[in-house]
Amino acid sequence: MYIQGVPNDVTFGALAVPSRRRLLQALRAAAAPADAQALAAVTGLHPNTVRFHLDVLIKTGFVREHSARQGRRGRPRTVYEAVTAAVQDGGYELLASVLVDHLAENDGSDIARKAGWAWAQRLRPHSPGQSDDVQATVSMVSAVFTELGFQPAVAANGGQVQMTLHACPFWSLAEDHPGIVCAMHLGLLQGLVEQDARAPLEARLTPFVRPRQCQADLVYEAGPAGR
Repeated sequence: MYIQGVPNDVTFGALAVPSRRRLLQALRAAAAPADAQALAAVTGLHPNTVRFHLDVLIKTGFVREHSARQGRRGRPRTVYEAVTAAVQDGGYELLASVLVDHLAENDGSDIARKAGWAWAQRLRPHSPGQSDDVQATVSMVSAVFTELGFQPAVAANGGQVQMTLHACPFWSLAEDHPGIVCAMHLGLLQGLVEQDARAPLEARLTPFVRPRQCQADLVYEAGPAGR
């Protein structure tokens, strides 16, 4: 496959040079298109080196150039800008953001909860069967949320177990769209409980009980079975 007449191996190789990556990062961070002199000042590279790297980035589709006039007199200066924003984590962060934004715009909280429930099934594809031991279910849920990065702390309180989630690995998304991200986590919590517990056990999730902390409650009717 070719992009603008350039083979793929050349396109991939365009980002193999650290100085070139630094130059592209500077363009992406700039508030407006910048010329070679400004980019040289930001990156610490010689202007001729900047122009060489820019030629490569232009040919491989990462950067575009155009002319910008300064007043009515003089030659227009050539400025450069990045074609796209940076793609983080192989695109997963961008994909998650796009999907969450779409669900939020289309009242997708119920879809998100169902997706979380399906997530639970993927995490435990070979469940040993439902148990009457509520404590075993609590331990399993705590283990899953620990491995996912939620840093849970568990405490019993009468007829329920409170699980404080001290961290959220999806905080940046949850802060902007709690109705979607937190609904998915609720579905995950409910899916794990329904898959594991035979005893009546209701799973609840209260987002942001404190800054950056959420609370999961596992409520049972007659106290833990088998105690």
